[in-house]
Amino acid sequence: MLLKLKEKASLTLAVGTLPLPPQFTFIRPGRMCWVAGWGKTDVKEPASSTLQEVELRIVEPRACSLFPAFDHNLHLCVGHPQSTKSAFKGDSGGPLLCAGMAQGIVSYGQSNAKPPPFTQISHYQPWIDEVLKEN
Repeated sequence: MLLKLKEKASLTLAVGTLPLPPQFTFIRPGRMCWVAGWGKTDVKEPASSTLQEVELRIVEPRACSLFPAFDHNLHLCVGHPQSTKSAFKGDSGGPLLCAGMAQGIVSYGQSNAKPPPFTQISHYQPWIDEVLKEN
């Protein structure tokens, strides 16, 4: 889903834009990226009242093959299933930034703190371009 703002956003030090990747960008496993959100910080904790961020590593797609919804053509495998660092429930829709570029979106933060697949933005770049051109 793309959102269209009613009014143009005022860009400040706290509000800015992020570049999007070209279509079908490959992100090499091992690359360190950042994710931010207001989701849970622990399995038994409520959602955070302050924005949290964590550095996570892109890992081989086979590490996410245990998640039935994971599709290596559409998702990025980020973090590790045994890791305690992840995007959690409540972080859905948050950005995954790699080298200053928005590469992924938290597809669904899981309540069990296991790494969720991240939607790979580059796969949807043609659709994003089409929607932006029409509006």
